[in-house]
Amino acid sequence: MTTFSEIITLALVIPVLLNAQLVAAEETSSADYLLGDSVPLDENDLQKITLQVLEKNPLLSSSPGIKFASAQRSVRSTDIADVIYYPHAESVGIKQAFQVQCWRQEPSQSWTCSPAEIRRYLQLESQDFEVRVKGKIGSEEVLALIQVTRDTLQASVTDSSVVPQTVIMIFPYKDSYIVTWGRSEGYQELMVQARLTDGGNPANPEDWQAGIYEPEDS
Repeated sequence: MTTFSEIITLALVIPVLLNAQLVAAEETSSADYLLGDSVPLDENDLQKITLQVLEKNPLLSSSPGIKFASAQRSVRSTDIADVIYYPHAESVGIKQAFQVQCWRQEPSQSWTCSPAEIRRYLQLESQDFEVRVKGKIGSEEVLALIQVTRDTLQASVTDSSVVPQTVIMIFPYKDSYIVTWGRSEGYQELMVQARLTDGGNPANPEDWQAGIYEPEDS
């Protein structure tokens, strides 16, 4: 069983990979921030948040550190922070990483964090950008969805030079899945919707019916 002292040690040794824009160049008064403004997070903030996540999720100790962190000013003086960690585990070819949202009502107060959630990623040989995967599907189903939606894109876009080549995200939507495609930097451009036929094998691309996603009229 992980002891509290071990958890503290783990929190301190996990590398804090800060984006330069998150580090404050100089002290800024709390009153200077407006609703929606970015609020700096320092190493102390991130260590305290990481400690909270570790206490309830010891598996985080297998993560090499923080992948992304940002904070914004909400109503009055409340700050809301979002922290995403590098993957800590891999299952059926899909990496798993913790993400957490925390808040504090005053800059001098401690952070309070909601229960950590799991983000899932799949690394394809054909692209550098990791595919974000939501829903209870494995790598075989993901690959089938990618293949059938790629075929749909190529058939739907007349100019092959503008067909998006990078899979960005796969997530459940009603009785189907949405696969988003875009640029290598992670910008989404087109969405393809795929439904599994009755009795179909989700690992078989031919058992999915796909088409360009059309937003429903409100």
